[in-house]
Amino acid sequence: MRPIQRTGAALLCLVSAAAFGSGIPAWAASLHGVPAATKRAPVTVTMWYGLGGTLGAEFRALVNTFNRTHPDIHVVVDYEGTYTGGGPLQQKLLAAIEAHSTPDLVQLEVHSMPVFASTGALQPLTAFIRHSSVDKPGNFLYGMLASTTYKGVTYGLPFNRSIPIMFYNKTLFAKAGISAPPTTWAQVAQDAKRLTHGSGKTKIYGFTPVDQWWFWEVYTWESGSHIMNPSLTKCEFATPAAARIFQETINLVRQGDAVVQSGADGWGLTTASFYNGEVAMSEDSSASIGTVRANVGHKFQWGVMMMPEGPAGREVPPGGANIVMMAGLPKATQQAAWTFMQWLTAPSQTMKWSEETGYLPVQKSVVSSPAYRAYLKTNPQMQVVLDEVKYQHAPPQSPHYLGIYGYAQDAMSSMYFNNVPALTALKTAQQEANALLTGS
Repeated sequence: MRPIQRTGAALLCLVSAAAFGSGIPAWAASLHGVPAATKRAPVTVTMWYGLGGTLGAEFRALVNTFNRTHPDIHVVVDYEGTYTGGGPLQQKLLAAIEAHSTPDLVQLEVHSMPVFASTGALQPLTAFIRHSSVDKPGNFLYGMLASTTYKGVTYGLPFNRSIPIMFYNKTLFAKAGISAPPTTWAQVAQDAKRLTHGSGKTKIYGFTPVDQWWFWEVYTWESGSHIMNPSLTKCEFATPAAARIFQETINLVRQGDAVVQSGADGWGLTTASFYNGEVAMSEDSSASIGTVRANVGHKFQWGVMMMPEGPAGREVPPGGANIVMMAGLPKATQQAAWTFMQWLTAPSQTMKWSEETGYLPVQKSVVSSPAYRAYLKTNPQMQVVLDEVKYQHAPPQSPHYLGIYGYAQDAMSSMYFNNVPALTALKTAQQEANALLTGS
């Protein structure tokens, strides 16, 4: 997950695409490909993805493996910028839909599913899944499918899936005489004060939150508040309870016991501040585990903890992206695309992907396999992530949700950087979001 870019009215102007047939011949059921009886050109499948850096390299390596082992199919992947809500990939996809010139597959951020599915731009996958031994609903970890559906219809398969977590510096905790990581937000505040020390360029901060709407969801739900009403006609997140969790974090920043990174790469700077030993605790994503592991090395001992509990307990949103198929593909392309989707989400691939990156191994069978259990013994941080999966809370399935959390993002930034009181900022965001819903 990374900060959103505001999309304006474009997100509400998607064009519909007609759904195509979904018959699946026997050859498409094979995850390993079946060479043709006579030589023929492979079916080309195009896919847009939004993973940069090391993650992008790992993804391209997976695709190369698929192409080597499936001579009848050739998957061509194009990096279109970050996949996050309102980011470059989604903007380009909007334009491609309007121009009737889309790729075949897309890596789609989980919160964006209602926006695109509500217009008919995505291919329903229910019939495909019915014939799949790999992607049956019962095969996936808890919460993986909550953001793959819209109005009861499945449109995506979970791929690079994450949840919010916190990193903590065990070495700094030990020096401060703190024996275990905090489990509540009140304890985070207490520990942050004890962990903060030094001054100037050598100062170590106790805590660093992330100025990003994903954590707004955490704070809202854990306060006992709701983002929208059950009918999805009104936002109701601006509550005193939600504001109190925000304000407690803001107070740490004002007192010098926490620091917030700003700018387009604020999240990346937050992750770097942790692995450079500049902060003792930091909000982040499970997808950053691989990056932190590689950069911390032997500099200090570190661990992962679940997001702290609020008054209503612990509730976290899903993160990352699903793989979706665009509607209206020729049948041969559709069948080849589904073969690739199944292969990508099969246990062997999702296990390798999880081990290399820190993303979740979306299949249940991976978690129970001897190979992955051995991996967890040497990488206990990932076990914490798996333990937190059961606390996932599905976001509202509103076609307007990207616009709504855009206003929430503005509210968070105004709290952290413009000294706006938390409740005031949330009320402003809620008023703007409700105006979006009513068209006023």
